Amino acid sequence: MNVRSKIVLVIFLLIGFSSFVVLSFVKSVDCSQMVIDTYELHADINIPDVSFVNCYYNEDLNLRVSVYDLEEALDLSRFSPVTNQSIGEMIQGSTLLNAAEVPSANDALLYATGQKWGRDWTYLFDGQSNRLWAELRY
Repeated sequence: MNVRSKIVLVIFLLIGFSSFVVLSFVKSVDCSQMVIDTYELHADINIPDVSFVNCYYNEDLNLRVSVYDLEEALDLSRFSPVTNQSIGEMIQGSTLLNAAEVPSANDALLYATGQKWGRDWTYLFDGQSNRLWAELRY
């Protein structure tokens, strides 16, 4: 096998591996793997280091919601203040959370929302507690 053939083989292997990795993130649905990475990939918003994480997935609702206590600052450039919306409207998976994890309305709540690859995502952030809720709807 000549050098050119080896280079082409390596390129094809890298493309195949990269495609596999990206598709693994995109297709990750439940709480078993790549949860933070999947949120970040959909929202294009980095989740910094966390001290606490909990994840809930409901197959009937096609919904995953996670709770994070952040150790570092979150980039809030894409976030907006929560106005007249209820927490249940913001985070549909709030019914999956235990009582201590349910967001409470306060002046420090910010949110970001969007859609990528046909999946709706929402981030809700409480600046007082430095807690982040991330939700992905399938």
